[in-house]
Amino acid sequence: MPTLEWIGKEKVINHHQEVPFRVLDRRYSFDENGQHTEDNGSENMIIHGDNLDALKALLPRYEGRVKCIYIDPPYNTGNEGWVYNDNVNDPKIKKWLGEVVGKEGEDLTRHDKWLCMMYPRLKLLQKLLAEDGCLIISIGHHELNNLVTLLREIFGSKQIVTITVQTSGGKPSGGFNYVHEYLIFVVPMDFHANALDFCGGNNRTPFEGLTLSTFDKTQRPNQTYPIFINDQGVLVGVGKSLQDQINDGTYTGEKADFPYDYSVAPQGTVAVWPVTAKGKQCVWRQIPERLQSDWKKGYIKISKNKSGNNQNEFSVQYLPSGVIKKITSGELEVLGHEEGVPTLLFGDNQTVGGQVPTIWAEKSFFTVNGTQTLKEIFPESPKKFDYPKSVSLIESVIQAITKDTDIVLDSFAGSGTTAHAVLNMNKADGGHRKFILVEMMDYAESITAERVRRVIRGYGEGKNAVEGTGGSFSYYELGDPLLIGENLNEAVEPEKIREYIWFMETKTPYTPAAGDSPYYLGQHNDTGYYFYYEPQRITVLDYDFLATVTEKAGGTVIYADRCSIDDSKLSQMGIVFKKIPRDISRL
Repeated sequence: MPTLEWIGKEKVINHHQEVPFRVLDRRYSFDENGQHTEDNGSENMIIHGDNLDALKALLPRYEGRVKCIYIDPPYNTGNEGWVYNDNVNDPKIKKWLGEVVGKEGEDLTRHDKWLCMMYPRLKLLQKLLAEDGCLIISIGHHELNNLVTLLREIFGSKQIVTITVQTSGGKPSGGFNYVHEYLIFVVPMDFHANALDFCGGNNRTPFEGLTLSTFDKTQRPNQTYPIFINDQGVLVGVGKSLQDQINDGTYTGEKADFPYDYSVAPQGTVAVWPVTAKGKQCVWRQIPERLQSDWKKGYIKISKNKSGNNQNEFSVQYLPSGVIKKITSGELEVLGHEEGVPTLLFGDNQTVGGQVPTIWAEKSFFTVNGTQTLKEIFPESPKKFDYPKSVSLIESVIQAITKDTDIVLDSFAGSGTTAHAVLNMNKADGGHRKFILVEMMDYAESITAERVRRVIRGYGEGKNAVEGTGGSFSYYELGDPLLIGENLNEAVEPEKIREYIWFMETKTPYTPAAGDSPYYLGQHNDTGYYFYYEPQRITVLDYDFLATVTEKAGGTVIYADRCSIDDSKLSQMGIVFKKIPRDISRL
C-alpha cells in the first residue's frame, strides 16, 4: 500500500501518544427552558480548546464509542488563516505549526504544515471511532489527494469513498470554475446506509422524508400526524400531532390509546397515515415543516393511481434525479383502510434505500444556505461566519450513518452546524443522538454555543419563526493536565484521576463502581482494580487495607503510594501492587 511522505512526518507520527491527558472543566449546562445550571446531566458537549488536547481528553470516556465523526478541517486554500500549535518537540515543526498558514512561503511548506496538523488528530479520531463507526470529512481540491492517501495509511482496513458535493451555482469567470467540494467517507467494508433513511443529494432513494421509524406513542407523541392530499394528488397540509391535540384539549385520552382519526381531514382531502403491513401505525421521518417545505420545492411527487378498484389510491415519492422511480410490487402499496381512506403500506421486509450516491447535487446543500441559516439565527449580526455548512448537508450524513442513541462528534465545530443537524434529526424522528463539538477559537461561546442555544429554544419572529428543537448541552473548557511530568497533578479532583487510571488499565469507559470501598474502581476481565489515593497524605497497602477489599475477582490490582507486604505474600493472594506516580516528597 502506498504511503505519503512529507517534511516533518517522522516528528508527528507518534505525537498523539505524547499529548497529555487533560481534564474537561464543565462551566455550565443549558436546557430548553433557558436554564443555565452547574450540571443538568446532559451528554451533549461543547468543548472550547485545541482539538488535539480535547480529543485526548475524551478518550477515557469515549474510546471506541463514537458512531459518526464528521469534521470540516481547514481546506488549506492559501487564502485562510489557521493556527494549530501542537508543541511538537522539534524547532522546525514548532515554527511551522505555530504560525498562521497563508500564501506566504513555499507551496510545499504549506501542505507539509497541513499534514503535520492533521496526522495526530486523525490518529486520535481513529481511537474514538466505534468498530462499526464512520468518519466523514469535508475537503476541497487543494488537499483532496493528500488526505485520501493519508486516510488509506491510517485506516487501511476501512472503505474510503470520495463523494462529490455541489456547493454553489458557480460564478462567471475565466479558467476553471469550482462549484463542488468533497465528502470523504471512511466506513466499514460491509457498510450499508440506513435503509429508508438516506437523503443524500438529488439522486434520492424513493420515500426519503416519508420513511418509517419504530412507533411508540408514549415516547414519540409529537410524531403522530397525517398528511392531507386532495383528489388531484396535491399535498395541502399536515394535521395536528397527538401532542398538539393534547395541548389544545382536543384529545384527552391516554397516549397509548390514541386512535386513527381519519375524520380530521379538511373537506375535499383525504388523510394519509403510514401503516405497516401488519396494521401497526408508524411515523413520518421528517417533521411537518420539512415535509411541507420539500413539497413546495418540488422534491415530492404524489401520484393518483390509475388502476384498481379504489379511486383514492396514491403513491408518495421523493424525486430521484428528477425522475420518478417506478414502484415495483412489494416496495410500496397504497391501500384503502377503514372506510376507504388511503394509507401508505410498507412491506415488513422493506429494504428501500441503503445506498449512498457518489454525486450529491442538491441546492439545499449549497453554502449559501448555510450562510442564510446563520443570518436567520443571528439577525442582529448576520456576518458571523465564513462559509458555514448547510444544515441539510450534515443532516444527510447523520441520517445515513446514525440511529437512535448514537454519538456524533465534530472536532472542527465552527459555527455549530453539526449540533444543529443532530437536534433537527432528534426532533424529526424522536431519537436521542448525542453530539460532541470541539472548537478552539474564541467564538466557541459567542457563536457555536449561542447558535445551539437558539436552535434548542427557537429563533426568528413572525412568519419566519423557527420552532425550537428542545434538548440540552454542557459547555466545557480544557482544564489542568492530569500529569505534571511523570507525576499526578495534585490539583486535579480524585474522580478525574480515577477515570484516567481505569482507562489506562482497561481501555474502557469508566463509570463509578458500586461497592463498600471508596477506592474500588471496578472489575474488568476478571480483575478487580483499587486506587488507594488521598491528595494530601501517603497511602500504604498493608493488611489493614486488605481487610477492606471485599469485592471478589480472579485477581486484584491495587494502586497505593507504598506497600508494606512482601511480594511473595501478594503473589500468593493474587494481588499486584502498583505505585501511584506522584512526588511524595511534597506531601
